[in-house]
Amino acid sequence: MLNLVIKDLKLSKKINIFGLLYALFIAAMGLTMPNQMVANLLYILGMIILIFILVIYTNGYDDKNKSEIILNSFPIDRADIVRGKYITLLLFIIFGTGMVYLFTNIVSTLYKNNGEGASLWNIILVSNLSLIFYSLYYPIYFKVGEGIKIFNAVLWILMVIGPRIIAKFAEKMAKTGHLERILAIDINRLNLYLLIFSLIIFYISLQISKRIYLNREF
Repeated sequence: MLNLVIKDLKLSKKINIFGLLYALFIAAMGLTMPNQMVANLLYILGMIILIFILVIYTNGYDDKNKSEIILNSFPIDRADIVRGKYITLLLFIIFGTGMVYLFTNIVSTLYKNNGEGASLWNIILVSNLSLIFYSLYYPIYFKVGEGIKIFNAVLWILMVIGPRIIAKFAEKMAKTGHLERILAIDINRLNLYLLIFSLIIFYISLQISKRIYLNREF
């Protein structure tokens, strides 16, 4: 299982540099925003995009090169293949959120006129969202394999147009006064409760994916 994780981590090094720069560019936009709420949304989006690129690239490589068929021809426990993907996801979440956090805070420190960088609360929120989303994504992935390509393409389009949609939405919320009411909510406390929920969902998803993959025919 460890070798499977190492394989995905090595593949992630070949990630398209433009994808990485795009995610960091979105995060950098947050430093120019006068409203910290909007800035946080852009930091969050940058983290989500970077994690998405890492996951889709490594999974896409496996699909393109029929890695599943090759792996299943070896004496490898199928459950370990599933566990490997889930462990790799956790590492991608750590890397994606950590990269944006370090980047924005370093830039913020170097250029004092810029806004505040990403916070640990941003990291926790993105971790929660990622755990929940990929807990739904991976059972489908292990069920249909290459059939998920179209879904991935739609998600990528949403990632590209996401910043513009969020900016317009936040601007509209600010004009109507809804943004101030949202800011008054103790989101950080909700974040902690959601973390417990997301970890439970993540574990349940792992068990479901293992059962699906063990019964899948190649």
